[in-house]
Amino acid sequence: MPTLILDMPSGVAGDMLLAALLACGGDRERLERDLLALGCGPIRIAATPVMAGPLSALRVEVDAEQEARWIQAPAIAGIRPVQPPETHAHRPYATIRDLLAAAPLPERVRTRAQRAFRLLAEAEGAVHGVPADTVEFHEVGSLDAIADVVGCCLLLEQLGIDRVLAGPIAPGRGTVRCAHGLMPVPVPAVAEMLKATGAPVRLHAGDTGELTTPTGCALVCALADAFLGDGAPLLGSITASGSGAGHKTIPGLVNAVRALVVEARPRADADDRVVELCANLDDMTGEDLALAVHGLLAAGALDAWTTPATMKKGRPGQILHALCRPEDETRLADLVLTTTSTIGLRSQTWARRILPRRTATFDLAGQPIRLKIVTLPGGGERAKPEADDVAAAAAALGRTVAAVRADLARCALP
Repeated sequence: MPTLILDMPSGVAGDMLLAALLACGGDRERLERDLLALGCGPIRIAATPVMAGPLSALRVEVDAEQEARWIQAPAIAGIRPVQPPETHAHRPYATIRDLLAAAPLPERVRTRAQRAFRLLAEAEGAVHGVPADTVEFHEVGSLDAIADVVGCCLLLEQLGIDRVLAGPIAPGRGTVRCAHGLMPVPVPAVAEMLKATGAPVRLHAGDTGELTTPTGCALVCALADAFLGDGAPLLGSITASGSGAGHKTIPGLVNAVRALVVEARPRADADDRVVELCANLDDMTGEDLALAVHGLLAAGALDAWTTPATMKKGRPGQILHALCRPEDETRLADLVLTTTSTIGLRSQTWARRILPRRTATFDLAGQPIRLKIVTLPGGGERAKPEADDVAAAAAALGRTVAAVRADLARCALP
């Protein structure tokens, strides 16, 4: 299972995380193409190698045509363009939510991005005493900030990241000037997100100014499946690493986010155990139940599914199942209880045996296709291409999915 580990000793901003993911092997040109799905015109990403103190890192600049292009873009699924003020981009959260819902993005990318913006909207709403759906974003509503969030989610998908683990977040101390004027650090929205998610913090002495921006905080808090120190240690091999540099110099601190991609592997003690959560449901629509399954998978469940069953009084119903690690049981059980109509659930622990696995990327006529490769008990290997990548390659090459699969079967896969 490819896992991303984030180390943020001097805080995090959206562009720093974007740069760190590019430094881990993300494809910048593919990212620019994928961002066109937002329908906001070209968004260019410039990545420059720099030194962040003693560390070699990437620094990114996001160049979007900002508000003029946004206003000129055709309406998508009822999205209304918003006339910006002269100095700041004010964009309602609801507009961004609808934009992401309508954009042809991979489902996991859409879910992760929606989660980040929803977390930020709920924090802003709590701070200003208004419902989240009526919140208007200021700097976070600009196209470059939107590109940071969606871009990070696209790069996670490029890198095949299934799980994100994050270290403590350093919010900083002092004051910062923003759209609302001079604000204490951490700014209220960041403080609210840290409180709401229970994310661990690292507090530096002295006046450091703002170290963690609202966009950076929303991304980490929304994407992290767990924070380092929670649960069992991770066993695996580092397959990629990279650092993303910030834009300011902070005395005594290296202003960079470091990312590690770890290919997790099962523990050698063969005592691998998982928890199965189950809930009986006879009063949810198929649409809502499907959303619950997708939500569990996006939140880090190892698997989630439903089985048909006959409930009390002969009613047709479904049993919702979610498979998770023991350390994720409480968090995912809370998710089931808050996102479905059930008033209770069951759990049981299972021992399991799984094959060692790794991932690789195969180039087929210029199209990247991720492969899941498992090692069989006899020592041989079996490779299976990711279905989404096969479909994307077929569309790009103007071929059928069956033809692409046949080509892959004839190739010497890694």
